[in-house]
Amino acid sequence: MSFTDLIGDIVKLYLNNEHSALVLLILLTLASTLLSLLDQQIMSVTFIVTLTVIIKGQQIVDIFMEFHQAPSKWRYLLLSYVILVPLILAIIIYS
Repeated sequence: MSFTDLIGDIVKLYLNNEHSALVLLILLTLASTLLSLLDQQIMSVTFIVTLTVIIKGQQIVDIFMEFHQAPSKWRYLLLSYVILVPLILAIIIYS
């Protein structure tokens, strides 16, 4: 087993755990809230918040809704929604 395989296994174990996923969701929510309170350029804040929404949505779909075991069509449908909606909102903000 190579070093990268070991790291990959550790990441999969950590991210597939419901408790660690919950902690990640809470930390990302707190980070998004903190960023919204700071006086930063709106473009950088929107980009970071959009990324956190995508990560949080992926965690919800795969971990809490357990779509990682569902047929690929349904999983990809929900994951595309999680990616497309924040990106569309970010495009609307900048247009």
